[in-house]
Amino acid sequence: METIKVYESFWNSDNRLALSLTFCIWAVYMILESQSEHSGLILIGVFGLFAISTILNYIWRKPKLIIYDQVIKVNSPEPWVVHLNDVEVFYPTSYRGQEAIGVCYKQGTENWKPEEEIVESRKSRIRYPENLHPGKPYEIYVTGLSMRCQQLCDMLNERLEN
Repeated sequence: METIKVYESFWNSDNRLALSLTFCIWAVYMILESQSEHSGLILIGVFGLFAISTILNYIWRKPKLIIYDQVIKVNSPEPWVVHLNDVEVFYPTSYRGQEAIGVCYKQGTENWKPEEEIVESRKSRIRYPENLHPGKPYEIYVTGLSMRCQQLCDMLNERLEN
């Protein structure tokens, strides 16, 4: 099977472009309404910085998920890996408005826990800042990715069957 890379959605997750366009419109209005050009030029400069940073982020972006034949690499502040041999099923879930793919491990594997214990430990994984990626290893957060949660979940479950 081929390697699939899933990137962050350009339009959903990056609001800098919309913000920079707002600054640009505001700058043009200020230039037209005021006698001084300096206030508008500053805003146009801010627009330029936002536009350049948005374009550079788009060019040098890293995939958030890389799906190989036997593993899924999750690129987060603290990257981690899900081994498909250890997974029983993937299921769509959400927590506090964020979409996630739940990972249900096979009984007898290192990461297996009962569902009640996973739900209970979610609070501590979210609460403490030393947990850089709160879902690890039971949830893969997919909010703002270029593929929908259900589509990713179906694809991952298909990989389990093969």
